[in-house]
Amino acid sequence: MSTPETLMCLLYKNATIYQQPYSHYHMSEAFVDDAIDFMRDCQQQRKPFFLYYGIAQPHVDVYSNDGFRGSSKRGRYGDMIREMSWSVGAIMDEVKRLGEDFNTISIFTADNGPHLQLCNEGGDAGVLKGGKMQFWDGGIRVPGIFRWTGHIPPAKISDEVVSQLDIFPTLMSIVGGSVPDDRKMDGQDISSTLFNWWPEPQPEPVAVKQLYKQHEVTHSEPRMLVFYCEAQLFAVRYGSYKFHFTTQKTWTKEGNHAEPGRCGDGGFPLDNNIECASCGNLMPECFTYYKTPLMYNIYKDPNEAYPLNGSLPEHKAVLDEMMPRLEAFKADMVIAPPLLASRSTATIPCCTPGTFPDCTCNYVYEGPVPPPGSASQTGHTSEEFLEMISSHDYDYSMWYD
Repeated sequence: MSTPETLMCLLYKNATIYQQPYSHYHMSEAFVDDAIDFMRDCQQQRKPFFLYYGIAQPHVDVYSNDGFRGSSKRGRYGDMIREMSWSVGAIMDEVKRLGEDFNTISIFTADNGPHLQLCNEGGDAGVLKGGKMQFWDGGIRVPGIFRWTGHIPPAKISDEVVSQLDIFPTLMSIVGGSVPDDRKMDGQDISSTLFNWWPEPQPEPVAVKQLYKQHEVTHSEPRMLVFYCEAQLFAVRYGSYKFHFTTQKTWTKEGNHAEPGRCGDGGFPLDNNIECASCGNLMPECFTYYKTPLMYNIYKDPNEAYPLNGSLPEHKAVLDEMMPRLEAFKADMVIAPPLLASRSTATIPCCTPGTFPDCTCNYVYEGPVPPPGSASQTGHTSEEFLEMISSHDYDYSMWYD
């Protein structure tokens, strides 16, 4: 993206527009500074804090500031990941400096997998199939890192099936609270997974236990996670098995490269492609629907490359066990109207209403920072802007190889 869209790209602090359109340059420092100031204010006022730090990376447009540009063998994407890593480290270092390390739970996660349509600059899901806007595991399996010094054992890895829906009930359990009882909560308390060195393995389908006689059959049920896009059912995870009722066109880097005009030299994306990004109602040619769902064993086939033969007794038994639970889930679910279905362009933020639609304020262009004292397009000097977002000193060198 060579020029930000003025009416779409804004940088707010509380209710004030600080930049319109925003500039990537020094954005990470701006976010880190604001997070650090927030934590310091809370400590000075002796208040507990909840900080949601919405990292801008990795996302299009790919960017990094001078401290990281050209520092990675992975190219622009790697530079951006290093800047993201630095920003997380800077915040964690401040938690330690404040002496709140033993009182603070930190969670690092993401909303989706890599944007594969962006060739070599959209990330990589490794062995997993699919990516962003898809329900293959490459699109829905994301990092889940929990840290609480003195409470959560360090350097431990769990292969338990958990969901971001579990964060709320788990935190409520830790602080001695309770979740609302006036609605159905899909999330579960996963405290035992976080705090135990060797948590009990999650149950497998009864049919599997009976077939392989792994251990005594109990009445505990395996975890079931249901994946919808709007009102369309796409997939179900049930223990070590996964069922696809709807699948999307699967993107691969090789496939992108084969399409003219998609990828340039070295995998450089030539457009911001979001093809097949709907839930199926607008682009039916991108989707395949199954009366009998595709079935995979995720532990044995993490790439979801080899669907199981659902007619075999051992596989049909698992499907027959899962379906009643799925029907009960669907019967208990209330589909609410999409939150973004009624968007209106009648109200458009503009930091300089008298100049609409040419809304521009405190703009700092991509590239070298203007010399000290030089004025931006609205009369704000570069010193004023950089003072606002660069009040802390940062050492980039520690993040280099």
